[in-house]
Amino acid sequence: MDITCPISAERVNENVVRVIAMMAALITVSCILSGNYWAMVFLAIDFGTRAFTSGQWSSLRMIAHQLSKLFSLPQKMKDLAPKKFAATMGFVFCLLISAVYLLDFPNLAMALSILLIVFALLESVFAICVGCYIYSFYHLLTKTTDN
Repeated sequence: MDITCPISAERVNENVVRVIAMMAALITVSCILSGNYWAMVFLAIDFGTRAFTSGQWSSLRMIAHQLSKLFSLPQKMKDLAPKKFAATMGFVFCLLISAVYLLDFPNLAMALSILLIVFALLESVFAICVGCYIYSFYHLLTKTTDN
């Protein structure tokens, strides 16, 4: 299966995105360890800010930009569209985790949180965008159902 991603002319610094993914993973780990899932609401808002706006008001993006300057990370420009799609998935995922936790299903919330951590770490450590795989799988399914 060929991997396809959404495409746009806008660009984003991949190293900043990878720092954001690491922060999202760390925040999610803190939710699991503390049992306090209110930080998921913060993550949902931050993911939503990056998914549905220019992202300039994203707290994690602002911090990631400062960290990238502090550690002199090189700019590595990539297409923005796959990152916006991944942010949209992160937004939905964080809303789902928050809802499941508030509906008193803590084990399911923990399992979904662990999945979010794995996805974020894949992006952060290995630059593997799970969103691209999901996007490709979705398009593969829509092709087969159209026939």
